Amino acid sequence: MRERVHNRRNTEQGGGGVTSSMFDRMLRIDVGRKQSSLWTVPDDVRCYLGGIGYGVKILCDEVDPRINPLSPENKIILTVGPLTGTSVPMHAQSCIVTKSPLTGTILNSYAGGFLGAEIKFCGLDGIIFEGAATEWSLVLIDNDSARFESAVDMIGMTTEEAENFIKEKYGFDYRTLSIGPAGERGVAMAGAFSETRAFGRGGAGAVFGSKKIKAIGVRGSRSVTTADAHLFGKLSAQNMDVLRHARAEEYGLLGIFSKYGTGGGMPLVQGRGALPTKNHTYGSFEDAEKIDGPYFEENLYTRRIACFGCPVHCGRIHKFSGANGKKLWGRGPEYETMFSLGSNLLNGDAETLAEANRLTELYGVDSLTVGVTIAWALEMAEAGKLSVPGLDLRFGNADAVLGLLHMICMREGMGDMLAKGPRQAALELGNDSLASAMQVKNSGFAAWMPRRMKGTGLAYATSNRGACHKRAPIGAEIAGVLDMDSYEGKAAVLIETQNTVNAIFTLISCRFHEFATDHEFYPEIVAAATGRVIQWDEMVTLGERIWNLEKLFNLKAGLTRADDKLPGKCFEPVLGKTSQASVMEEEKFEAMLDEYYSLRGWDSEGIPGMKKLDELGIADYAM
Repeated sequence: MRERVHNRRNTEQGGGGVTSSMFDRMLRIDVGRKQSSLWTVPDDVRCYLGGIGYGVKILCDEVDPRINPLSPENKIILTVGPLTGTSVPMHAQSCIVTKSPLTGTILNSYAGGFLGAEIKFCGLDGIIFEGAATEWSLVLIDNDSARFESAVDMIGMTTEEAENFIKEKYGFDYRTLSIGPAGERGVAMAGAFSETRAFGRGGAGAVFGSKKIKAIGVRGSRSVTTADAHLFGKLSAQNMDVLRHARAEEYGLLGIFSKYGTGGGMPLVQGRGALPTKNHTYGSFEDAEKIDGPYFEENLYTRRIACFGCPVHCGRIHKFSGANGKKLWGRGPEYETMFSLGSNLLNGDAETLAEANRLTELYGVDSLTVGVTIAWALEMAEAGKLSVPGLDLRFGNADAVLGLLHMICMREGMGDMLAKGPRQAALELGNDSLASAMQVKNSGFAAWMPRRMKGTGLAYATSNRGACHKRAPIGAEIAGVLDMDSYEGKAAVLIETQNTVNAIFTLISCRFHEFATDHEFYPEIVAAATGRVIQWDEMVTLGERIWNLEKLFNLKAGLTRADDKLPGKCFEPVLGKTSQASVMEEEKFEAMLDEYYSLRGWDSEGIPGMKKLDELGIADYAM
């Protein structure tokens, strides 16, 4: 790991002239004019700390919510935070905020790896992509300047081929971000991939494609300073000790993830009857033990990988045999993909799962939403509502999984309809198929069952980016700290979770970091890094402010209470002996949603009230 916190060349200062880990400048790139300029981050943006805060504030200020997400008027705001590129562990992620072509909402999407640190090493707090090019481009960023190269010869390349092309032609010290064939074709759930990590959710890859940006390369040589280097180093070392201790706990979350990857948690979910199976029809999968983290670790050659500065090493690269018998290497799959391309498709073959996961990365598409879309298609085929000539659309059939995946990413045949996402595909098909599309706002469900976990169901419904599991009380529900089947008090717990996660996402902390770290650590380390004194409750209020800005953007984009709704299948009992016939009762769900709106200070249609907006200092953004 290259650490550029102390004793590196070209040290610069941020924080308005005071030594700070933030540079207070971003690079604006006008893709259409092929120009770039440095933009000084104004005070009204700086108070949002960084990460999601910067992205949401800038998008709300500069982009009309009513625009077509694939038009030149949309912007991509790629941000880092005050701890990115420093010695604080588990802060490798960067954040993309844009308007989503999948959901029509504001989108925040995250990827770990090494891109975020490299952006910081450029002396930047982020990059803003504006406009659209007339021909395919590769954008190369060196410190605070950008240049454009033709990407015509890169069209059709997979994300892996694009990465290799950039490194071999322009330098192996570039960190890369690229789209695959799915992003080139405007597939609604296309992602943007940075080496071993992905901005998967929401279709950011399609937005890059609409701007004809095939890839970017980032290379920096600057260092990151801190306001109080001694205190910062002390707090960072203490936090590393906390995380190492948590990692050493065999049955703790970080210990399991370190040993088996994120798929190490699948046996617990299976045991609780909450593992979505066969398009969320069942809550357990009889072949779960053949595709979970322990199985991959014990049966496929495995190499562990980590993001910048992370002691957990939850990432995995596996060697496996593809459908044609050829030996392949692939990253993952993560637990979420073990669901979406595994249990949810009745796919109990680890090597088929590994190959499908690898294809999502090569084509450049979100493994969650594409898997949920395939599951819906298989259920519709089972019901006799759709078919593909020459392809046996049957749950558990590897050819069906791999075939539909290819068709979606290349927009071939029926794949063109499916490439629009599960909700849009169901609306296009008609024939009472929408109830079986397991999505909210057209974004596919994650690997958790709303009927088994009522608070998580409410989280899916109210998520500003659609069916989001990052801001749900998953841990408390699956571990039994909260009664999974209870509706009582879930709205209040969810609001606290959403505000808290948004707060730490201004720092772009790994979601797992919070599981082992006391909340008071965050304001302490922010002060040591930037010199800014902020209390934890102020950070949570900032998270709430961001949540409300996102909500207002979505309302102005045309969304209503009807979009905070779960699909019809959620109101039917889960099948399977371990799932206790759990069901989300529609009347109780609506009451839970009413309570959620009320506790948020919104009216019965989910519109934030002026009292709440005044309290948060964002009344100027009111409807």
